[in-house]
Amino acid sequence: MKRGTVAALVSAALVAGLALGTVGIAFAGGRSVAAGATPGTGAGIGAVCRQAGGTIADIVAKLTGHPVADVYADRADGDSFAAIADAKGVSAETLTAEVLAARKTALDAAVKAGTVTQTQADAALANMKSNVSAKITSAVPDTCTGAGPGSGAGGGRGMARGAGAGSCGGAGCVNQ
Repeated sequence: MKRGTVAALVSAALVAGLALGTVGIAFAGGRSVAAGATPGTGAGIGAVCRQAGGTIADIVAKLTGHPVADVYADRADGDSFAAIADAKGVSAETLTAEVLAARKTALDAAVKAGTVTQTQADAALANMKSNVSAKITSAVPDTCTGAGPGSGAGGGRGMARGAGAGSCGGAGCVNQ
């Protein structure tokens, strides 16, 4: 093949690649969000809280003086976080308040850092307020797979398709 023909073919391939790439990017960005919903952050909200020490196990350990590993062991034995805390004189109400305060602090920092929007943080905190008390008082269910809704995984509503209402809690039923 002649040098001019090769250059023309290479140029045509590059132009085609750019055109297809641009179309692909435009198509991927065309997702819509349901009316009234905020784009979700999926596991991002859970990660924000876990990295800031906001799991329920972290808070129980802090309030009781138990190592986190012991809290996990007690959970694996079937104890609720409330029972673990109560054994050291910490009420479920105090534990709930401390968990929510730690998570609000973590979410506020994430908003300030630009990791999540204020709307996303508000939605996540509202979800946590409605779920944390039940997580604190429940024992680990026999059917726990560690993949339940929330628990930092966004409940499957992330990727800009929903409210991204996962709760900060860790990776599963034991850790929460």
